[in-house]
Amino acid sequence: MQWGLVPSWAKEAAIGNKMINARAETIAEKPSYRKSFERRRCLVLADGFFEWRMVEGIKRKIPMRITLKNREPFALAGLWDIWKKPDGGEIRSFTIITTQPNDFMKPIHNLICTNKVKFLSSIFYPV
Repeated sequence: MQWGLVPSWAKEAAIGNKMINARAETIAEKPSYRKSFERRRCLVLADGFFEWRMVEGIKRKIPMRITLKNREPFALAGLWDIWKKPDGGEIRSFTIITTQPNDFMKPIHNLICTNKVKFLSSIFYPV
């Protein structure tokens, strides 16, 4: 499973490089995500994720690893698809759904991953 959604209708697999996250507010309308939103929802299991924080006086972003307090694994909402390669092979890919940040995340980043399990209708385990 590859992170970076490559829709089944894409002309090239490289589109996945630009589709690592999907905004929850627009996935139902965006052609790139609409079909997967309707039929290919999933859980992406994680024990943490990184956000990059801008710090005043520093020219680069600082990576921050976000975990649950108890360090337990958790699930992020995602979408997946299968793209057929010209040679007959296939690429299975996914994107993580992001949304507006909660109070904890606001100082770190303007979007966060969503883990609303009721949104999901199927489960996969990325390898």
